[in-house]
Amino acid sequence: MEKIILDYRVDPELFNETAKYWASLIEGDKCQDEYGRERYKRTKKAQVRSFYDQILKYYDARETQPWDEIEPFVKMLNSKVAYGVTREVLNCRFAEMMAQCIAQVDSPEKLKIFKLFFEAVLGFYKGRD
Repeated sequence: MEKIILDYRVDPELFNETAKYWASLIEGDKCQDEYGRERYKRTKKAQVRSFYDQILKYYDARETQPWDEIEPFVKMLNSKVAYGVTREVLNCRFAEMMAQCIAQVDSPEKLKIFKLFFEAVLGFYKGRD
């Protein structure tokens, strides 16, 4: 598994090659679910877009709300991703990507980089519903 570092100064390819790599994985890849079962699922494009829209909502909220009121909802995305995996509309690679990114979002600046990274992934993603 490739580690995502939400810092374009450390990973100058974050919005290019790293995003392209993760877009290819979430499109469809073999991986194990939380119970160790091998799965091959494509992530539905509508679901990817829905999560991106939620991140945009939290990003926009930072203009009017303090960070400590936004951060718990960003972290709650992990449970929404887990639910999508059990419904088989998200694959476990998408869950890995989201978990790595959400774990690093501890400030409005990190949320901005996460939003930009996700935007790049979405741009490279070719999923078919």
